[in-house]
Amino acid sequence: MIVDLNLKGKHVLVIGGGTEGVRKVNALLGQGCRITVISNRFNKYLREQEEAGKIETVKARLKDAEILNNYDHPFLVLASTDDKALNRKLCQKGREMGAFVYSVDDPPYSDFSYASIINIEGVMQVAISTSGKSPIMARQVRMRAERILKRIIKKSDIENAKLQEFARNAAKPKLKTVQQRKEFLYSLLRDSRIQNLIKEDEIDGAKSATLELLQEWVKKSK
Repeated sequence: MIVDLNLKGKHVLVIGGGTEGVRKVNALLGQGCRITVISNRFNKYLREQEEAGKIETVKARLKDAEILNNYDHPFLVLASTDDKALNRKLCQKGREMGAFVYSVDDPPYSDFSYASIINIEGVMQVAISTSGKSPIMARQVRMRAERILKRIIKKSDIENAKLQEFARNAAKPKLKTVQQRKEFLYSLLRDSRIQNLIKEDEIDGAKSATLELLQEWVKKSK
């Protein structure tokens, strides 16, 4: 089962600053989480991310899993060292602390497998997974699928997704039931005025029209 973890505001520990650690950091950036990278050395890229305030780094010699004792209630522990036995110990310790755990070289021992993600403008993500059987094949298929999806998914689809979030937040305090909010959100996709404004890249106008339509729904719901 593929799930999309909500990491906003959560603390994630990446243990190991090598190639796999960098890949995990890249996957986490933009997720709104606090990222701590623990390693005995850091490359230029990780230092740049630290200077930009995107991650924090902790230099430490990684001998065992006791390093995790320095952290209270991490949400996610990503064991990314080149030592399989150490990665397993880190996962075991992280699991005992109540965290979700992942080992880069031991998918069966992890709580989840990493999917190969197609990210379209940070709004839509499509995941391709082999459930850890072959990350290489997942990446190969992702590269082929990405070219097709980027032709299929239009700019108006991206803007509609953003508008749906705006509309859902506006509707929550005003439309009492889930069904009412759901029907309201579907109505935006059928509203020719709003859709034309999106096609013309008049996003502020589309938001204003959405709020006007919401007021009509509020009146009808009374």
